[in-house]
Amino acid sequence: MVFLKIPVPPPVPLPVPALAAPPPAQVAVLVVALPPRISVRTVTTSISCPAGYVLSGLSTCVNLQIDYNNCGSLGNVCPNNYASCSAGVCSNAPAVQLLHAIAIPGWDGSSSVDDAVASLTLPSNLSLTLYGYSSSKIYISSNGVICLVNCMSEHTNAALPTTAFKGPTALALWDDLMIYSGTSQGVYYPIEGGAPNRTTTFEFYTSKFNASQNYYHFQVKFYENQPDIVEYIYYEVSDKGGSATIGTQKSISGPDIEYSMNKPNAVWPNMTLTFNTNTNTYWIKNGTIA
Repeated sequence: MVFLKIPVPPPVPLPVPALAAPPPAQVAVLVVALPPRISVRTVTTSISCPAGYVLSGLSTCVNLQIDYNNCGSLGNVCPNNYASCSAGVCSNAPAVQLLHAIAIPGWDGSSSVDDAVASLTLPSNLSLTLYGYSSSKIYISSNGVICLVNCMSEHTNAALPTTAFKGPTALALWDDLMIYSGTSQGVYYPIEGGAPNRTTTFEFYTSKFNASQNYYHFQVKFYENQPDIVEYIYYEVSDKGGSATIGTQKSISGPDIEYSMNKPNAVWPNMTLTFNTNTNTYWIKNGTIA
């Protein structure tokens, strides 16, 4: 038997079908919007207090001479058995009624004031009006008078009209008054509210000449949104206005509105007198037009 060696051809590889590539994976991307970077700075604001006042906290100016809750020093509250803070000491003298009172310079009881006139310039966009005349420069007589034209310091009252005051004048209590040193007596004012509804108030806390315990305490109010109107509020008047002239006048020849001249019991505590210099009338709170 003969065996033949026959070469065997190498195996032919079978074609393998190509596998499909898997789909790309889907990845969810969350986009977050970040807020812009904020630069934070600490700003310290310096508050400037009027003369005679000190800073309490960050933004409040107080007068240690008249503030019941800061009498003589910050945080010193007067006991309930006292009515006021007078010259930095708890007292039963009349209390200044205005909460943010600013004293007319030199008229704060630091020295005596008698028969004097001071001027006050209001902000440039604010004026007071009587008889159709407006002025941002106001004159104050220590004898209970506010003038829109230069005042006189005359202490002897008279009937209206009078030659003592030449222009539009508010005579809340024209009498021989005096501010005594070593007290909280004076003439104070604030300007309150925002334009065009501001109120300018003058508070007189005085005594009679040569009678320091006879108090004459009242306010004079002007309203920006009510030109030609002036209001007097009386708190304590020792002789009830029996030696004073009360009213308004435009000039030495009038017109004028005279409420009283040396009239007994002319005023009483918490009485309000309102004068309309446009209609030449006045009225008493809870009363009728005269």
